Amino acid sequence: MPGKLNAEPLYAIIIAPFAGICYPAKTLPEVPMKPLFKDGKTKCVTLSYDDGVTQDLRLIELFDRYGLKCTFNLNSGLFGLKASRNDFPNPVRNDRLTREQVLKAYKNHEIAVHTLTHPKLQYLDRETIAYEVLEDRKNLEEIAGYPVTGMAYPYGTYDETVMEELRRCGIRYSRTTEATWTYAAPRDFLLWHPTIHFGDDRMERVVSGFLDPLMVNPDNSRLPILYVWGHAYELDGNDTWGLMEDFCRKVSRQKDVWYATNGEIERYVTAVRGLIVSADEKMVTNPSAEPVWLLHEGETVKVDGGSTKEFGKKKPVSAVYTLEGWK
Repeated sequence: MPGKLNAEPLYAIIIAPFAGICYPAKTLPEVPMKPLFKDGKTKCVTLSYDDGVTQDLRLIELFDRYGLKCTFNLNSGLFGLKASRNDFPNPVRNDRLTREQVLKAYKNHEIAVHTLTHPKLQYLDRETIAYEVLEDRKNLEEIAGYPVTGMAYPYGTYDETVMEELRRCGIRYSRTTEATWTYAAPRDFLLWHPTIHFGDDRMERVVSGFLDPLMVNPDNSRLPILYVWGHAYELDGNDTWGLMEDFCRKVSRQKDVWYATNGEIERYVTAVRGLIVSADEKMVTNPSAEPVWLLHEGETVKVDGGSTKEFGKKKPVSAVYTLEGWK
C-alpha cells in the first residue's frame, strides 16, 4: 500500500494566490516555495478605464505623476465622436479622442479592446461578435505596435458564446463590471472581476484594507491585487478629480507594491500557473518567457523564463503526485 500523500501538493500552494484559492493562515501547509509578484513585491495595483474619452488626457497626467499603470479600453470605430451626458450631477462631455490623439496619449500605459462600436455583445451573432473584436484589435495594434490581447466588455455584459468568440479572436483577458470588493486574481481571465469601481461608497475602506500591513504575508500565500476601474468623464460629472488625486497619492510609491497594467498581470500570473515542479520538490522549471519570483525558505528567488532553478538537496516538505488538477 502506498503511503498517504499530502492533500495539498506543493504545486497547489505555489499557485494558490493566483488561482482564486484562499488558505486560512492557521491551516496553510508548510511548503518551501511560494509566489511573489514581479521583483519580489507582495502587492499589486492595476487600473482600467474605458471608452478613450478626452478626460483620459488629464487622468494620464495624474497616473504618470504618481507612477501608476492603467489599461485603457478603446473603441477604434468611435474615435473623434462628439457626445455629452446629462445623467450626472454636472452635465458632462464624453467626446472620444481622435486617432491622432490616441497615437500619443497612451504610450506609458496599455491599450486594449473595447470593441469597434461598443455594442452589447451577447445580443449579436458569432460573426458580428468576431468582427467587432477583431477589427478593434487590428486597429489598436496598428497604433500600439504590439499585440493587443486584452479587453473590457462593453456595458459589462457577456455570456458563454461571447467568451468562446473572444478565445477564438486571441483575447487573453477581459474585464467585467462586477465588483468583488476583494483582491484575488481571477480563475479565468476572461471573467476578470475588478475589485471596485472608482467612486463606490466602499472605496476608502477597500483601499485602506489593501494598504494595511496585515493584509499580506507571503508566508500565508496572500498576494492582493487592487483593481480599480471607471470612466474618466465620471470624474467631471461627479466632480471627483480631487478624490482621484488623493487616491493616486495614497496608493503610489509603496515599496511592496507592483504597479502594473492588466496585461502585465495576466502574463505574470499565467507564467506562475505554468510552473513545473519536480517530483522531489527540489527543482522548478519556468517554461514561459516571463521571469517569475518565488519566496523560498525566506529568500526571494528569481526564476528566469525558459530556465530551471534548483533549490539544493534539503528534505522535501510535502509530496507532489500530480500537477494536472491545478493547471
